[in-house]
Amino acid sequence: MQVRGAKELSEPAVLRAGRLVVGEPLPDTSDAIRERIEHRYHEEGYSFARATVMFDVDTRVLTLTIDEGVIDAIEFEGVDPKLARTFADEFALRAGDVFNRARALHAVDTLLRPTRGAIRRSRRTFDVLDRNGRHVLIVDLREPAGRFRLVPDLGEREDWFSSVDGFVPSLGFGAAVFNHETFNHAFVAGHISIRSATSRAGYALGFERPLFGRTKLFLGGELHDLTASDDQWQVSSAEASLAAFGPRRSYRDYYRRRGVQIGGALRVHPQVELLFAWRGERHEPLQAETDFSLWNDDEPFRPNRAAADGRLNAVIIGASVDGDGFDRESLEATYRRHQLETPFGERLRGPDNDHDLTPRWRIDWTSEISAPDALQSDFDFSRHIISGRTRVALSRHQEFAARAIGGWSDGVMPPQRQFAIGGIGSVHGYGFKEQVGDSLALLNLEYSLGWRGGLHGIGFFDLGHTTIRQNQTLAVQGAGRPWLKGVGFGVGIGDVRIDFGYRLDAVPSSLQVLLRFGRTF
Repeated sequence: MQVRGAKELSEPAVLRAGRLVVGEPLPDTSDAIRERIEHRYHEEGYSFARATVMFDVDTRVLTLTIDEGVIDAIEFEGVDPKLARTFADEFALRAGDVFNRARALHAVDTLLRPTRGAIRRSRRTFDVLDRNGRHVLIVDLREPAGRFRLVPDLGEREDWFSSVDGFVPSLGFGAAVFNHETFNHAFVAGHISIRSATSRAGYALGFERPLFGRTKLFLGGELHDLTASDDQWQVSSAEASLAAFGPRRSYRDYYRRRGVQIGGALRVHPQVELLFAWRGERHEPLQAETDFSLWNDDEPFRPNRAAADGRLNAVIIGASVDGDGFDRESLEATYRRHQLETPFGERLRGPDNDHDLTPRWRIDWTSEISAPDALQSDFDFSRHIISGRTRVALSRHQEFAARAIGGWSDGVMPPQRQFAIGGIGSVHGYGFKEQVGDSLALLNLEYSLGWRGGLHGIGFFDLGHTTIRQNQTLAVQGAGRPWLKGVGFGVGIGDVRIDFGYRLDAVPSSLQVLLRFGRTF
């Protein structure tokens, strides 16, 4: 037997696909053997591979000739001719390459990512034409004028269940109009909710518009009336809602914020953004309003820590540096990030698949400045937060992750802006928000061993501290305590895990068991 032209699949793999064994009779007709070999190639993503099977009766030699689908030229259709030429120059697939659908789709998605949806793949996407014996790959694209989405957004802007609001059904929408020349857009985002415990409606309505080319200036604004919390960095919205809805545990302190924000961001590099905003809001305290939970209904919810009532006008500046860059974000994700509602940093994006060993890292900085004289605010303080986080795959079965947060302030911060650590999402083994102060230092280390998408074990160490540098009294138990140190281990399947945490100075009496539905950072 002779196999010619096979490079992407080995010769033994081709023979196995055809069920061929040297020295034995042919298992089927030539057409059936050809179909099986082509099917094997197509399963591996070589969609345009073709096979020819020839049997020489005189020499009794079977010859398999494989055309694996080498591309001789590439053309883009459905877009402006000038843009089509640019895409052809920047496309990762080149003339002389063997076509593989999975790799080609990845290359197209990477090519179109900077367009932010202004140009999309068509339903067919790929076709091969034979022009005078040359294989020409046709990449079919389309240019939608815009898009509109209306979906339930439970947890996107407000928790879908909490002690202060009860159940909160909500809808979110996003509408975009695309500019196909500069790949910019006009984006309008909205959110509306009903708080079942108080029958009060919540809303947010805003817009964003990027300007210029590679160095983009984002400008936008928003009107809102939301139930907010500064504790998003400790637990996700889904975890906070499930904890309140199920076992009657409140892992966030809430307040009402209503007002306006105007601001934006300057993307000076695909991985770097400078952020700025003016915010004029009324903050109001909230209290527990619902007595519903699936169990533990004979216990009260933890009292919601009262926010200071008043007008908070502030200027916010900051910067974000993301190792992955910001092109992967959806329009909605970019808009929400520019609202500066996560001053303690964004969670890292997970791996694309089990084979993705790309290191992830991110650095965030925000400074919020509120002054009675210059900004007509009821509060006089400045708060500064810098955070960094990373996750590195040491191998396919080992992973190391770290997070560091530092915060400091001047003036008198209202309770809703003070730093707090302890318990879930910060230092294992301690009570929730066991330390409160006006400065913060926190370090979290994690090591994971096992299958990334399956069963794995986790070891962790936490170190945190808050201090009171101002001459003020915080009526919170544990404020000003020494360094909190937590240690422990966990068992997880995918992103779901059970943590067994201890205070370092009280092992094993301080055991704290936590069920998590996502990564802390």
